[in-house]
Amino acid sequence: MKNKIMRNLGLKILSLVVAFMFWLVVINMTDPVTSRTFYNIPVQILNENIITSSNQVYEVVSGDQVHVTVKGKRSFVETLTASNFEATADLSELSKVNAVNVDVKLVKAPSANAGAVELDCDNAVLKLKLEKRVTRKFRVEVQYQGELSENYEMGDIVAKPNIVEVSCGESKFKQIDHVGVMVHLNGESEDFERTYDPLLYDSEGTLLDTSNVSFSNDSIVVSIGVLQTKEIPVRVDATGTPAAGYRLVQTDIRPETIRVTGSKEALKENTSVHLPVDIDGARGDVEKEIALEDYIPEGLRVVGDTLTVSVRCDIEKNGRRSFILSATDIAVRNLPQNCTMNFVNPDIKCQVMMAADEDKLENLALTDLGAYIDLSGLGAGTHNLEVNYTLPQGITVKKGAWVQVILSFQGDESTAAPATATPGPTVTATPTEEPKEE
Repeated sequence: MKNKIMRNLGLKILSLVVAFMFWLVVINMTDPVTSRTFYNIPVQILNENIITSSNQVYEVVSGDQVHVTVKGKRSFVETLTASNFEATADLSELSKVNAVNVDVKLVKAPSANAGAVELDCDNAVLKLKLEKRVTRKFRVEVQYQGELSENYEMGDIVAKPNIVEVSCGESKFKQIDHVGVMVHLNGESEDFERTYDPLLYDSEGTLLDTSNVSFSNDSIVVSIGVLQTKEIPVRVDATGTPAAGYRLVQTDIRPETIRVTGSKEALKENTSVHLPVDIDGARGDVEKEIALEDYIPEGLRVVGDTLTVSVRCDIEKNGRRSFILSATDIAVRNLPQNCTMNFVNPDIKCQVMMAADEDKLENLALTDLGAYIDLSGLGAGTHNLEVNYTLPQGITVKKGAWVQVILSFQGDESTAAPATATPGPTVTATPTEEPKEE
């Protein structure tokens, strides 16, 4: 049996190929009728003025795209694409239920031998929602994304026109908060002018759809000034002399620098802002909020929202020096094994005071105090601990500090209750407090 099948195998294959080719010739010669469906053909709306002339606007509810099935000779149908069809909806034929039939036409003329061509769009209908048109004027707000070149800031921003009239349906009108344009920055360093489309935003800054919305101006021209800037230091000029037995320890200022702009000549100058502070007769810290306006060098102006500067002059009694300890300034000694320690208040600020001769206090730094806490013999729980010090010779503690810590041992879930707590006050003095004299 196998030998019979394999006998003359080449001739048998050749006969199949010839038969298939013969079948193709017959099919092409007879050109049978076939059908094909084209999807998502956009519907063109005609005679919109029927709606707009009656002070109404419309919104398409459904039917803005249709599909059509074409039936005809295969040789013709296979040459078609979706672009060969035109779908229209004539609003002059709008029904009482705000619907109109969609008419689909073949815009590619059939060839002479194409024969009859049938189109079926399954009775497609365009449905609309009609609303009363509302018109109102809005101020144009310019928004921007991105950044200018380094050391440049936005200057004057001018939109032309700066007021536009918006017309739309009542439901959309209720969502509108303002009209805006979005400027995209990309490292500009010179003044520039660009044209943008007006956009609609709601009260939360969300962009709204502008379909079926008309503007009195279809474009907004925005001119933006670009200012060169630089940072300059702010310095304190303390005037006067503290009371007898007191001295000026240091001055603090925040911010230490401000950003300014101005003429190119003024920006080239090596300038700074000097703020006078009177400390004459002071027995305690002098703190002030100083307006920058009267002290900015000529030809410059401040960029941004910084209008005032906070100044503090630390005044201390001779032979004493105050320091502010934070949690990171306090070392931990003798931490038990398998134990974790945390400060109850990680942001604690403890004010301490040291006493010594003036020559020893002059160069004394916070790191010279050697502040630490000792956890020897403590169990799980909350503890009030006095801060200890490793001080240079001749330095004594005039006013110390206490901190509160929590110890937790591995596997111990009962850390909420205090255990072997050492009594003592918890000091949380801020840097602005004046230590009491003793």
